[in-house]
Amino acid sequence: MHPVISTLSRVFDMPSEFIGDEMQLRAVASWDNLTAVELQVHLEHELGTTLDDHLIEHIDSVGQLRAFYDERLAELSPIKVPPDASSIAPALPGPVPAGSEQELTDISQVVVGETGISEVDPVRGRLAYRGYPIEELIGRVTFEEVVHLLIRGWLPDTEELSAFRTRLAAARELPPMVATNLVLNANSSTSSVLRTAVPALGVAAEANADPAAHIDLRERLIARIPTIFATQQAARAGRRLPSPAPELSHAENILYMLGLPRDPERVRLVDLCLVLQAEHGCNASAFAARVAAGTGADTFATITVALATFTGPLHGGAAHQVIDVAREDGDPDTTAAYLRGRADQASATRARPGSHAEEDPRVRPLREAARRFNAGPGSDRILQVLDAVRAAAHPSKGPRPYLTVDCYAAAIYHLLGMPSDLFVPMFAAARVPGWLAHVEEQRAQQGRIHPRLRYVGPRNLRHFPETD
Repeated sequence: MHPVISTLSRVFDMPSEFIGDEMQLRAVASWDNLTAVELQVHLEHELGTTLDDHLIEHIDSVGQLRAFYDERLAELSPIKVPPDASSIAPALPGPVPAGSEQELTDISQVVVGETGISEVDPVRGRLAYRGYPIEELIGRVTFEEVVHLLIRGWLPDTEELSAFRTRLAAARELPPMVATNLVLNANSSTSSVLRTAVPALGVAAEANADPAAHIDLRERLIARIPTIFATQQAARAGRRLPSPAPELSHAENILYMLGLPRDPERVRLVDLCLVLQAEHGCNASAFAARVAAGTGADTFATITVALATFTGPLHGGAAHQVIDVAREDGDPDTTAAYLRGRADQASATRARPGSHAEEDPRVRPLREAARRFNAGPGSDRILQVLDAVRAAAHPSKGPRPYLTVDCYAAAIYHLLGMPSDLFVPMFAAARVPGWLAHVEEQRAQQGRIHPRLRYVGPRNLRHFPETD
Protein backbone atom coordinates (compact mmCIF):
# COMPACT_ATOMS: atom_id res chain seq x y z
CA MET A 1 0.00 0.00 0.00
CA HIS A 2 1.30 3.45 -0.88
CA PRO A 3 2.44 5.35 2.28
CA VAL A 4 0.15 8.28 1.42
CA ILE A 5 -2.89 5.98 1.28
CA SER A 6 -2.05 4.32 4.61
CA THR A 7 -1.45 7.74 6.19
CA LEU A 8 -4.77 9.13 4.93
CA SER A 9 -6.52 5.99 6.13
CA ARG A 10 -5.23 6.66 9.66
CA VAL A 11 -5.85 10.41 9.61
CA PHE A 12 -9.37 10.14 8.12
CA ASP A 13 -10.19 6.93 10.01
CA MET A 14 -11.36 5.54 6.66
CA PRO A 15 -10.78 2.16 4.94
CA SER A 16 -7.93 2.44 2.44
CA GLU A 17 -10.02 0.99 -0.39
CA PHE A 18 -12.22 4.11 -0.29
CA ILE A 19 -9.25 6.40 -0.96
CA GLY A 20 -8.46 7.03 -4.62
CA ASP A 21 -6.36 9.55 -6.52
CA GLU A 22 -9.41 11.55 -7.53
CA MET A 23 -10.59 12.10 -3.94
CA GLN A 24 -10.58 15.77 -2.89
CA LEU A 25 -9.04 16.16 0.56
CA ARG A 26 -11.32 18.98 1.67
CA ALA A 27 -14.41 17.05 0.59
CA VAL A 28 -13.90 14.56 3.41
CA ALA A 29 -16.41 15.20 6.21
CA SER A 30 -13.77 15.14 8.94
CA TRP A 31 -11.47 17.65 7.23
CA ASP A 32 -10.49 20.71 9.25
CA ASN A 33 -7.35 22.58 10.26
CA LEU A 34 -6.44 19.95 12.85
CA THR A 35 -6.69 17.22 10.21
CA ALA A 36 -4.37 19.20 7.95
CA VAL A 37 -1.80 19.48 10.75
CA GLU A 38 -2.11 15.76 11.54
CA LEU A 39 -1.58 14.92 7.89
CA GLN A 40 1.51 17.10 7.66
CA VAL A 41 3.00 15.59 10.84
CA HIS A 42 2.49 12.07 9.49
CA LEU A 43 4.03 12.97 6.13
CA GLU A 44 7.05 14.49 7.83
CA HIS A 45 7.42 11.32 9.91
CA GLU A 46 7.19 9.10 6.82
CA LEU A 47 9.72 11.19 4.87
CA GLY A 48 12.01 11.92 7.79
CA THR A 49 12.14 15.61 6.96
CA THR A 50 10.36 18.87 7.70
CA LEU A 51 7.97 20.33 5.14
CA ASP A 52 6.77 23.81 4.28
CA ASP A 53 4.12 24.87 6.81
CA HIS A 54 1.76 25.82 3.98
CA LEU A 55 2.24 22.64 1.95
CA ILE A 56 -1.22 21.18 2.52
CA GLU A 57 -2.89 24.44 1.52
CA HIS A 58 -1.58 23.97 -2.05
CA ILE A 59 -2.60 20.31 -2.47
CA ASP A 60 -6.20 19.45 -3.32
CA SER A 61 -6.41 15.77 -4.26
CA VAL A 62 -4.98 12.45 -3.15
CA GLY A 63 -3.29 12.11 -6.54
CA GLN A 64 -1.46 15.40 -6.11
CA LEU A 65 -0.37 14.35 -2.64
CA ARG A 66 0.94 11.01 -3.93
CA ALA A 67 2.86 12.77 -6.69
CA PHE A 68 4.42 15.19 -4.20
CA TYR A 69 5.37 12.34 -1.85
CA ASP A 70 7.00 10.27 -4.61
CA GLU A 71 8.93 13.28 -5.90
CA ARG A 72 10.17 14.23 -2.43
CA LEU A 73 11.08 10.64 -1.59
CA ALA A 74 13.14 10.41 -4.78
CA GLU A 75 15.09 13.49 -3.69
CA LEU A 76 15.90 11.92 -0.33
CA SER A 77 16.48 8.30 -1.33
CA PRO A 78 19.95 8.17 -2.95
CA ILE A 79 21.55 6.73 0.21
CA LYS A 80 23.17 3.44 1.06
CA VAL A 81 20.58 1.23 2.72
CA PRO A 82 21.81 -1.17 5.41
CA PRO A 83 20.63 -4.80 5.38
CA ASP A 84 17.96 -4.17 8.04
CA ALA A 85 16.45 -1.05 6.50
CA SER A 86 13.13 -1.61 8.23
CA SER A 87 14.69 -0.81 11.59
CA ILE A 88 15.72 2.76 10.74
CA ALA A 89 13.96 5.97 9.76
CA PRO A 90 14.56 7.62 6.37
CA ALA A 91 17.71 9.69 6.07
CA LEU A 92 17.54 13.27 7.28
CA PRO A 93 17.85 15.99 4.64
CA GLY A 94 20.98 18.01 4.13
CA PRO A 95 21.43 21.67 5.17
CA VAL A 96 18.65 24.03 4.13
CA PRO A 97 19.82 26.78 1.75
CA ALA A 98 20.33 30.09 3.55
CA GLY A 99 17.43 32.47 3.13
CA SER A 100 14.97 29.82 1.96
CA GLU A 101 11.42 29.80 3.30
CA GLN A 102 11.95 26.41 4.92
CA GLU A 103 14.85 27.81 6.92
CA LEU A 104 12.44 30.15 8.71
CA THR A 105 10.13 27.46 10.10
CA ASP A 106 9.46 27.27 13.83
CA ILE A 107 12.63 25.79 15.30
CA SER A 108 10.57 23.55 17.60
CA GLN A 109 9.44 21.68 14.47
CA VAL A 110 12.93 21.08 13.06
CA VAL A 111 14.08 17.45 13.12
CA VAL A 112 17.67 17.32 14.41
CA GLY A 113 18.18 13.58 14.77
CA GLU A 114 16.68 10.20 15.50
CA THR A 115 15.78 8.55 18.80
CA GLY A 116 14.55 5.27 20.17
CA ILE A 117 13.89 6.61 23.66
CA SER A 118 10.42 8.12 23.47
CA GLU A 119 7.82 9.13 20.90
CA VAL A 120 5.92 12.35 21.53
CA ASP A 121 2.89 13.06 19.32
CA PRO A 122 1.44 16.40 20.50
CA VAL A 123 -1.16 16.46 17.71
CA ARG A 124 -2.81 13.22 18.78
CA GLY A 125 -1.88 13.56 22.45
CA ARG A 126 0.28 10.45 22.62
CA LEU A 127 3.44 9.54 24.48
CA ALA A 128 5.40 6.29 24.50
CA TYR A 129 8.57 5.21 26.32
CA ARG A 130 10.65 2.92 24.10
CA GLY A 131 7.52 1.73 22.30
CA TYR A 132 5.28 1.38 25.36
CA PRO A 133 2.33 3.81 25.28
CA ILE A 134 2.25 5.67 28.58
CA GLU A 135 -1.22 4.21 29.23
CA GLU A 136 0.37 0.73 29.27
CA LEU A 137 2.75 1.76 32.05
CA ILE A 138 0.54 3.81 34.39
CA GLY A 139 -0.44 1.76 37.41
CA ARG A 140 1.34 -1.34 36.08
CA VAL A 141 4.99 -0.54 36.61
CA THR A 142 6.93 1.37 39.24
CA PHE A 143 9.33 4.24 38.72
CA GLU A 144 12.27 1.88 39.18
CA GLU A 145 10.99 -0.25 36.29
CA VAL A 146 10.59 2.84 34.09
CA VAL A 147 14.14 3.91 34.97
CA HIS A 148 15.43 0.48 33.91
CA LEU A 149 13.42 0.74 30.68
CA LEU A 150 14.86 4.16 29.84
CA ILE A 151 18.52 3.65 30.69
CA ARG A 152 18.83 -0.09 29.94
CA GLY A 153 16.34 -0.37 27.10
CA TRP A 154 13.88 -2.95 28.40
CA LEU A 155 11.50 -3.60 31.29
CA PRO A 156 13.27 -5.76 33.87
CA ASP A 157 12.15 -9.22 34.92
CA THR A 158 11.70 -10.00 38.64
CA GLU A 159 15.34 -10.88 39.23
CA GLU A 160 16.68 -7.89 37.30
CA LEU A 161 14.31 -5.54 39.11
CA SER A 162 15.34 -6.81 42.52
CA ALA A 163 19.04 -6.35 41.74
CA PHE A 164 18.38 -2.92 40.24
CA ARG A 165 16.46 -1.72 43.31
CA THR A 166 19.25 -3.00 45.54
CA ARG A 167 21.86 -1.01 43.62
CA LEU A 168 19.75 2.17 43.64
CA ALA A 169 19.20 1.87 47.39
CA ALA A 170 22.90 1.32 48.01
CA ALA A 171 23.78 4.44 46.02
CA ARG A 172 21.52 6.91 47.86
CA GLU A 173 24.02 7.98 50.53
CA LEU A 174 25.98 11.10 49.58
CA PRO A 175 29.77 11.33 49.81
CA PRO A 176 30.59 13.24 53.05
CA MET A 177 32.23 16.15 51.19
CA VAL A 178 29.05 16.69 49.15
CA ALA A 179 26.77 16.53 52.21
CA THR A 180 28.97 19.06 54.02
CA ASN A 181 28.74 21.44 51.07
CA LEU A 182 24.94 21.15 51.10
CA VAL A 183 24.80 22.09 54.78
CA LEU A 184 27.04 25.12 54.20
CA ASN A 185 24.78 26.32 51.36
CA ALA A 186 21.44 25.30 52.85
CA ASN A 187 19.96 28.79 52.58
CA SER A 188 20.61 29.07 48.85
CA SER A 189 17.83 28.32 46.38
CA THR A 190 17.06 24.65 45.83
CA SER A 191 17.69 24.98 42.10
CA SER A 192 21.11 26.55 42.64
CA VAL A 193 22.09 23.89 45.15
CA LEU A 194 20.98 21.11 42.82
CA ARG A 195 22.98 22.59 39.94
CA THR A 196 26.13 22.75 42.07
CA ALA A 197 25.71 19.44 43.90
CA VAL A 198 25.85 17.32 40.73
CA PRO A 199 29.31 18.59 39.67
CA ALA A 200 30.34 18.22 43.34
CA LEU A 201 29.56 14.52 42.97
CA GLY A 202 31.93 14.54 40.01
CA VAL A 203 34.65 16.12 42.14
CA ALA A 204 34.14 13.44 44.81
CA ALA A 205 34.41 10.72 42.18
CA GLU A 206 37.67 12.19 40.82
CA ALA A 207 39.04 12.40 44.36
CA ASN A 208 38.19 8.73 45.02
CA ALA A 209 35.93 9.93 47.81
CA ASP A 210 32.75 8.22 46.64
CA PRO A 211 31.96 5.10 48.71
CA ALA A 212 29.52 3.92 46.00
CA ALA A 213 31.98 4.27 43.12
CA HIS A 214 31.46 0.59 42.23
CA ILE A 215 27.83 1.29 41.27
CA ASP A 216 26.92 2.48 37.75
CA LEU A 217 27.27 6.27 37.55
CA ARG A 218 23.80 6.64 36.05
CA GLU A 219 22.26 4.74 38.95
CA ARG A 220 24.16 6.84 41.46
CA LEU A 221 22.83 10.08 39.96
CA ILE A 222 19.23 8.84 39.89
CA ALA A 223 19.46 7.61 43.47
CA ARG A 224 21.10 10.74 44.88
CA ILE A 225 19.09 13.63 43.46
CA PRO A 226 16.37 13.17 46.16
CA THR A 227 19.03 12.85 48.88
CA ILE A 228 20.53 16.16 47.73
CA PHE A 229 17.37 18.23 48.10
CA ALA A 230 16.19 16.36 51.22
CA THR A 231 19.54 17.09 52.88
CA GLN A 232 19.31 20.78 52.02
CA GLN A 233 15.73 20.98 53.32
CA ALA A 234 16.72 19.39 56.64
CA ALA A 235 19.77 21.62 57.06
CA ARG A 236 17.73 24.73 56.27
CA ALA A 237 15.12 23.78 58.89
CA GLY A 238 17.72 22.85 61.49
CA ARG A 239 16.62 19.21 61.51
CA ARG A 240 18.82 16.14 61.70
CA LEU A 241 20.15 15.25 58.28
CA PRO A 242 18.19 12.38 56.74
CA SER A 243 19.67 8.95 56.18
CA PRO A 244 18.19 7.09 53.20
CA ALA A 245 16.26 3.92 54.02
CA PRO A 246 17.51 1.12 51.71
CA GLU A 247 14.46 -1.06 52.35
CA LEU A 248 12.08 1.56 50.92
CA SER A 249 11.11 2.15 47.29
CA HIS A 250 12.38 5.25 45.51
CA ALA A 251 9.08 7.09 45.99
CA GLU A 252 8.60 6.09 49.62
CA ASN A 253 12.21 6.97 50.47
CA ILE A 254 11.65 10.50 49.14
CA LEU A 255 8.69 11.05 51.47
CA TYR A 256 10.66 9.46 54.33
CA MET A 257 13.69 11.73 53.87
CA LEU A 258 11.45 14.80 53.66
CA GLY A 259 9.73 13.82 56.90
CA LEU A 260 6.30 13.56 55.25
CA PRO A 261 3.58 10.93 55.78
CA ARG A 262 4.17 7.89 53.59
CA ASP A 263 1.01 5.83 53.61
CA PRO A 264 0.42 3.69 50.47
CA GLU A 265 -1.80 6.30 48.78
CA ARG A 266 0.81 9.04 49.10
CA VAL A 267 3.56 6.72 47.90
CA ARG A 268 1.47 5.79 44.85
CA LEU A 269 0.93 9.49 44.07
CA VAL A 270 4.65 10.25 44.16
CA ASP A 271 5.45 7.18 42.08
CA LEU A 272 2.82 8.19 39.51
CA CYS A 273 4.32 11.68 39.18
CA LEU A 274 7.82 10.25 38.78
CA VAL A 275 6.70 7.79 36.09
CA LEU A 276 4.83 10.42 34.09
CA GLN A 277 7.66 12.97 34.22
CA ALA A 278 10.54 10.60 33.51
CA GLU A 279 10.87 11.44 29.82
CA HIS A 280 9.27 13.69 27.21
CA GLY A 281 11.33 13.70 24.06
CA CYS A 282 13.93 16.20 22.95
CA ASN A 283 12.71 19.19 24.93
CA ALA A 284 15.04 22.02 25.92
CA SER A 285 16.79 20.24 28.79
CA ALA A 286 17.20 16.94 26.94
CA PHE A 287 18.50 18.79 23.88
CA ALA A 288 20.99 20.70 26.04
CA ALA A 289 22.22 17.41 27.51
CA ARG A 290 22.59 15.95 24.01
CA VAL A 291 24.54 18.99 22.80
CA ALA A 292 26.93 18.61 25.75
CA ALA A 293 27.24 14.86 25.18
CA GLY A 294 28.01 15.46 21.52
CA THR A 295 31.07 17.50 22.51
CA GLY A 296 32.44 14.65 24.62
CA ALA A 297 31.53 16.21 27.99
CA ASP A 298 31.35 13.78 30.90
CA THR A 299 28.07 12.61 32.43
CA PHE A 300 28.22 14.98 35.41
CA ALA A 301 28.60 17.92 33.02
CA THR A 302 25.76 16.83 30.74
CA ILE A 303 23.31 16.48 33.64
CA THR A 304 24.42 19.82 35.08
CA VAL A 305 23.68 21.45 31.73
CA ALA A 306 20.27 19.76 31.64
CA LEU A 307 19.50 20.97 35.17
CA ALA A 308 20.53 24.53 34.34
CA THR A 309 18.21 24.52 31.33
CA PHE A 310 15.38 22.79 33.16
CA THR A 311 15.20 25.30 36.00
CA GLY A 312 14.40 28.17 33.62
CA PRO A 313 11.00 29.86 34.08
CA LEU A 314 9.84 28.71 30.61
CA HIS A 315 10.66 25.05 31.32
CA GLY A 316 10.45 23.18 34.65
CA GLY A 317 10.60 26.39 36.66
CA ALA A 318 7.13 27.62 35.69
CA ALA A 319 4.85 25.29 37.65
CA HIS A 320 5.63 26.56 41.14
CA GLN A 321 4.61 30.08 40.06
CA VAL A 322 1.24 28.74 38.90
CA ILE A 323 0.66 26.91 42.18
CA ASP A 324 1.75 29.89 44.29
CA VAL A 325 -0.85 32.05 42.53
CA ALA A 326 -3.52 29.33 42.55
CA ARG A 327 -3.36 28.78 46.30
CA GLU A 328 -3.87 32.46 47.17
CA ASP A 329 -7.19 33.50 48.64
CA GLY A 330 -9.79 34.77 46.21
CA ASP A 331 -12.28 33.58 43.65
CA PRO A 332 -10.96 30.54 41.71
CA ASP A 333 -12.43 31.81 38.42
CA THR A 334 -10.76 35.20 38.84
CA THR A 335 -7.45 33.54 39.67
CA ALA A 336 -7.83 31.27 36.64
CA ALA A 337 -8.50 34.27 34.38
CA TYR A 338 -5.36 35.97 35.69
CA LEU A 339 -3.24 32.88 35.02
CA ARG A 340 -4.73 32.45 31.58
CA GLY A 341 -3.99 36.08 30.76
CA ARG A 342 -0.36 35.61 31.74
CA ALA A 343 -0.18 32.50 29.57
CA ASP A 344 -1.63 34.32 26.57
CA GLN A 345 0.87 37.17 26.92
CA ALA A 346 3.78 34.76 27.25
CA SER A 347 2.79 32.68 24.23
CA ALA A 348 1.63 35.46 21.89
CA THR A 349 4.96 35.69 20.10
CA ARG A 350 5.58 31.94 20.11
CA ALA A 351 2.28 30.64 18.78
CA ARG A 352 2.39 28.68 15.54
CA PRO A 353 -0.63 29.66 13.43
CA GLY A 354 -2.92 26.77 12.61
CA SER A 355 -1.35 24.35 15.09
CA HIS A 356 -3.64 22.43 17.40
CA ALA A 357 -2.91 19.69 19.89
CA GLU A 358 -4.73 17.18 22.00
CA GLU A 359 -4.21 17.36 25.74
CA ASP A 360 -0.97 15.90 27.07
CA PRO A 361 -1.84 12.25 27.89
CA ARG A 362 -0.07 12.60 31.24
CA VAL A 363 -2.40 15.33 32.52
CA ARG A 364 -5.61 13.31 32.87
CA PRO A 365 -4.24 10.55 35.17
CA LEU A 366 -2.57 13.14 37.39
CA ARG A 367 -5.70 15.29 37.52
CA GLU A 368 -7.85 12.30 38.42
CA ALA A 369 -5.37 11.08 41.04
CA ALA A 370 -5.26 14.53 42.62
CA ARG A 371 -9.05 14.68 42.74
CA ARG A 372 -9.28 11.32 44.50
CA PHE A 373 -6.73 12.33 47.13
CA ASN A 374 -8.28 14.10 50.11
CA ALA A 375 -5.62 16.25 51.75
CA GLY A 376 -8.00 18.04 54.08
CA PRO A 377 -10.25 21.15 54.05
CA GLY A 378 -9.64 23.49 51.14
CA SER A 379 -7.47 21.01 49.26
CA ASP A 380 -9.67 21.23 46.17
CA ARG A 381 -9.12 24.98 45.62
CA ILE A 382 -5.94 24.58 43.58
CA LEU A 383 -7.57 21.92 41.41
CA GLN A 384 -10.55 24.23 40.84
CA VAL A 385 -8.21 26.94 39.59
CA LEU A 386 -6.23 24.57 37.36
CA ASP A 387 -9.40 23.08 35.91
CA ALA A 388 -10.74 26.55 35.16
CA VAL A 389 -7.51 27.47 33.35
CA ARG A 390 -7.61 24.18 31.49
CA ALA A 391 -11.22 24.68 30.39
CA ALA A 392 -10.40 28.14 29.01
CA ALA A 393 -7.18 26.99 27.37
CA HIS A 394 -8.42 23.83 25.75
CA PRO A 395 -11.76 24.10 23.96
CA SER A 396 -12.61 21.21 21.65
CA LYS A 397 -10.43 22.51 18.82
CA GLY A 398 -8.64 25.44 20.38
CA PRO A 399 -4.98 26.36 20.81
CA ARG A 400 -2.29 24.24 22.41
CA PRO A 401 -3.21 23.83 26.11
CA TYR A 402 -1.17 25.94 28.50
CA LEU A 403 -1.31 23.64 31.54
CA THR A 404 1.49 21.10 31.46
CA VAL A 405 1.88 17.88 33.38
CA ASP A 406 4.16 19.82 35.75
CA CYS A 407 1.25 21.97 36.96
CA TYR A 408 -0.78 18.99 38.11
CA ALA A 409 2.30 17.25 39.52
CA ALA A 410 3.06 20.43 41.46
CA ALA A 411 -0.52 20.47 42.73
CA ILE A 412 -0.08 16.92 44.02
CA TYR A 413 3.23 17.75 45.69
CA HIS A 414 1.57 20.75 47.33
CA LEU A 415 -1.25 18.55 48.61
CA LEU A 416 1.35 16.15 50.00
CA GLY A 417 2.87 18.98 52.04
CA MET A 418 5.93 19.89 49.98
CA PRO A 419 6.97 23.56 49.77
CA SER A 420 6.88 25.08 46.29
CA ASP A 421 10.67 25.38 46.08
CA LEU A 422 10.81 21.57 46.01
CA PHE A 423 8.70 21.26 42.86
CA VAL A 424 11.59 21.77 40.41
CA PRO A 425 13.92 19.37 42.29
CA MET A 426 11.13 16.76 42.31
CA PHE A 427 10.60 17.22 38.57
CA ALA A 428 14.36 16.88 38.05
CA ALA A 429 14.47 13.71 40.15
CA ALA A 430 11.91 12.23 37.76
CA ARG A 431 13.56 13.51 34.58
CA VAL A 432 17.16 12.41 35.23
CA PRO A 433 16.63 8.90 33.75
CA GLY A 434 15.38 10.43 30.50
CA TRP A 435 18.32 12.85 30.34
CA LEU A 436 20.76 10.00 30.91
CA ALA A 437 19.13 7.97 28.15
CA HIS A 438 19.50 10.92 25.75
CA VAL A 439 23.15 11.35 26.74
CA GLU A 440 23.95 7.69 26.05
CA GLU A 441 22.05 7.73 22.77
CA GLN A 442 23.88 10.84 21.56
CA ARG A 443 27.24 9.30 22.42
CA ALA A 444 26.32 6.13 20.55
CA GLN A 445 25.48 8.19 17.47
CA GLN A 446 28.91 9.83 17.75
CA GLY A 447 27.60 13.02 16.28
CA ARG A 448 28.24 16.59 17.29
CA ILE A 449 25.16 18.83 17.23
CA HIS A 450 26.12 22.02 15.45
CA PRO A 451 23.05 24.10 14.48
CA ARG A 452 23.36 27.26 12.43
CA LEU A 453 22.07 30.74 13.09
CA ARG A 454 21.04 32.94 10.20
CA TYR A 455 22.91 36.22 10.39
CA VAL A 456 20.61 39.27 10.32
CA GLY A 457 23.01 41.99 11.47
CA PRO A 458 24.66 44.76 9.43
CA ARG A 459 27.11 43.94 6.65
CA ASN A 460 30.00 45.63 4.82
CA LEU A 461 30.74 48.11 7.58
CA ARG A 462 34.02 49.99 7.30
CA HIS A 463 36.27 51.25 10.03
CA PHE A 464 37.84 54.68 9.70
CA PRO A 465 40.46 55.26 12.42
CA GLU A 466 40.38 58.64 14.05
CA THR A 467 43.12 60.98 12.96
CA ASP A 468 44.76 63.73 14.97
